[in-house]
Amino acid sequence: MFDELLRVEGLSKRFAGRRRTVAALDDVTFTVGKGETLGIVGPSGSGKSTLARVLLRLVEPDAGRILIDGEDWRSLSPKLLRRRRGSIQMVFQDPVSAFNPHTTIGKAIMDPLRIHSIGSRDTRKAAIADLLQRVGLSEEMASRRIHEVSGGQRQRVALARALASRPRLVVLDEALSALDVSLRGQMLELLVRLQQEEGISFLFIGHDPAVVRMISHRVAVMNEGRIVETGEADAVLSAPQSETGKALIAALPTWR
Repeated sequence: MFDELLRVEGLSKRFAGRRRTVAALDDVTFTVGKGETLGIVGPSGSGKSTLARVLLRLVEPDAGRILIDGEDWRSLSPKLLRRRRGSIQMVFQDPVSAFNPHTTIGKAIMDPLRIHSIGSRDTRKAAIADLLQRVGLSEEMASRRIHEVSGGQRQRVALARALASRPRLVVLDEALSALDVSLRGQMLELLVRLQQEEGISFLFIGHDPAVVRMISHRVAVMNEGRIVETGEADAVLSAPQSETGKALIAALPTWR
């Protein structure tokens, strides 16, 4: 059992279109424990990415509560929210769009240290070197520009930047889907090691149940903005009970 870190209750979000209103999130409720990974799977358009953005308040929900250690994030003032943002970070699918491609890796990681007043000007260089080392990169990478490194290296830089603010929860929104199989495996191993060493919680959003199963303690299946099934990862992905879960597993290539 994991002590509770995140509790989401009745989260709802609707987007008005020209012809109809779409319920991107519809009464979504779940928890994530301290040091736990909750996987979120579902078909395209099921609400997974909207959920990620609502959790970080990049998009405001219409209803529901987001509680972190019992504190309601929806009630936070803009000033207090900025101070709290360091405790939840996000790694996006496309590391290119997440960065200014011409900035250096060192500056990309420096920004959250400066924004959240972590360390001093004298100690931040050492902190950047340590963060790079933690994600398997050399400190010499700090002087290179984002556009000069490979996709796998950029995704490691994105993770280093997310870790810079010492978060308790990292949301990974399809963060590994653009990587090839070998790089994906390396990143999964890295995430597991970081979780074991530092007790970080992960919300791992993906469309591939096989990948989600490799890292998750529990899995929630989403469809049309709702969570239709949740449970232990092996149980849900070995013998799904929901029609959505069954369809996702049936769509996996037979060579898996």
